[in-house]
Amino acid sequence: MKNEVWNLLGREVNIGEKIQFIAHLYEEDYDIPVTLINGVNKGKTIVVSAGVHSGEYPGMAACSILSEQIDPLKVNGRIIILHCINTQGFYTKHERFVPEDGGNMNDVFPGDKNGTLSKRLAAFLEENIIDEADFIVDLHSGQGEQLLSTCIFFPSTASEEVNNASLEVAKITTINNLIASRAKSGFYSYATTKGIPSILLERGGLNRCDRKDYEAYIKDIYLILDHLNVLDKNEKNSPEVKFIWRKVEYMTSNYAGLWYTDLEPGMILKKGALIGSVKDFFGNVLEEYRATEDCKVMYIHIGLRIKKGGDIGAFGDIRHVEII
Repeated sequence: MKNEVWNLLGREVNIGEKIQFIAHLYEEDYDIPVTLINGVNKGKTIVVSAGVHSGEYPGMAACSILSEQIDPLKVNGRIIILHCINTQGFYTKHERFVPEDGGNMNDVFPGDKNGTLSKRLAAFLEENIIDEADFIVDLHSGQGEQLLSTCIFFPSTASEEVNNASLEVAKITTINNLIASRAKSGFYSYATTKGIPSILLERGGLNRCDRKDYEAYIKDIYLILDHLNVLDKNEKNSPEVKFIWRKVEYMTSNYAGLWYTDLEPGMILKKGALIGSVKDFFGNVLEEYRATEDCKVMYIHIGLRIKKGGDIGAFGDIRHVEII
């Protein structure tokens, strides 16, 4: 069945057309680079987003390349590409937060049109993007002082239908570590509470933009688009073992100080094993952190500086992993 003319964000997109422009947050001086692709035939509307955290670059590069490569005449349905959501943070080198109010776009939903900038941005995304979507793919990376095992977060507290639909898509990517998430206040996670299947992909980090990472993201997106019958790329991922992590412990620091660890992502730890310690400038140990169960290191903070409440790492509980 043929598609129809599409009106979104004040723009009209004809059948078989691709348009690229800068959207503005409720007519404010806030730029969001957007690509809209309106396919020839009807199908699902897929959102691909990056830059929720502005220092996580591979997803942004992948979005840029995808927006050039995808031919709208070969698309069934529609594709929305949000190249960088936290553009203010990107240009001012704020790695993670919206600089105007310190908001974390992965923790500010639901939005508020009358709130601070991050809250207004969340409201804008909910009103114009989430409500339009059939599936959301949100691209992330490790933080600037964080190493991680490439992984996908999928919802575990939405409806059974949304949880299952999200997990099925996660399974067809090139990523092997699939983590059940209980989050509800981020862009992708809030969408799942609204009935929209969504996943968050994590690859790369350290404020780097390595070719291997953004090219892997491009392959993942094509696999997803093919799976959802939006773009026939004849892309199929070779069968590999997948690990579904149903329980992950997220550790944060109780002290500000100097962080010391010898861990790397992917390591297997026995219960009680030392994860790391926080010391003061004189070398006095403020606190040690140890594995509470046998676990796998999913990501770990590697910077010397750590603040009170700062992320130490995430540790997948081996008792609650499914291997498929």
